[in-house]
Amino acid sequence: MPQLTVRQLPIDDVYKDIVRIPEIYRIDLRGNTIEESTACWIEGALHPSVAVLRGYQISNKPEIHMDERTRNRLGIQLDEVHDFRFRRAGLWGQLVWAWEASETGYRVASRLAVIGLILGVLAFIPVLTDWTKSLWLYFNGPK
Repeated sequence: MPQLTVRQLPIDDVYKDIVRIPEIYRIDLRGNTIEESTACWIEGALHPSVAVLRGYQISNKPEIHMDERTRNRLGIQLDEVHDFRFRRAGLWGQLVWAWEASETGYRVASRLAVIGLILGVLAFIPVLTDWTKSLWLYFNGPK
């Protein structure tokens, strides 16, 4: 896995929970290139964390650019070199990313989605109960 030097993210990208890496270093555990805008677990630092990986076209140096909030979540400092590993986040990791996002819009939307899912499941319980009773009577009713 690539050894990358931690650098400061450009000011326009701060508090967007993204990490910028040149494409040649944006690879997964199998050596495949990770597409831009993919939420990934970043491992190889003190604490794993989820961020969206983006490209960095200004340079092809072995560097990873992130803001202070992301560095704090990972437990790393500027100019440190780490053997970073990237793993696609999947549905759970994307939810973790959105739930803990710096951007209020992502955070609120993810929390409303979870609340909606829970309410939907709770609303479905009476329907499921009725179906179960109907099926029970159909198969075990008077013969």
